[in-house]
Amino acid sequence: MLLLRGVKSNNKKGDSMRHPRPHRHHFPPIPPGESFAFVTNSGGTVNVVSEGTNVTFPSFQYLGEGITINQANDRLAVEEPGNYFIDYSVNLNALLDLSTRILINGRPINASTIAHEVNRSIFASQMILPLEAGDTISLQLFDFVGAVTLLQGAGATINLFRVH
Repeated sequence: MLLLRGVKSNNKKGDSMRHPRPHRHHFPPIPPGESFAFVTNSGGTVNVVSEGTNVTFPSFQYLGEGITINQANDRLAVEEPGNYFIDYSVNLNALLDLSTRILINGRPINASTIAHEVNRSIFASQMILPLEAGDTISLQLFDFVGAVTLLQGAGATINLFRVH
């Protein structure tokens, strides 16, 4: 604490030099009618089978109106039709020979696939897709057999928002 000579503190605790901080929310308020989602898996383990395993998102879920996540935390669903921006990332703790992709209603979206041509630890893709009410979005790891460990923090993420 900084004390100045000859300046008497009016604060009972002697802390007159501090400025009060504004109250901070953990999350910004969600504007009504906004369809978006941001979900993460921070440091989880995914037991991948060759045909594919959906990533779960139990670590953090920030969901606006119009997007929900299922009880297993591995599938987002949109309530309104429109064009949706979808962005995903997967960050592993080791270089591995696996592939990643987005599934819409359980079907792979080829344009989202990052194929296993070289060992890597970072995977990311983004796209804009037309979705109908009730469509589901999943992130899948495939073409690998074994346990995969995601990095702490943003180990795996999906960003989803309606653009129109």
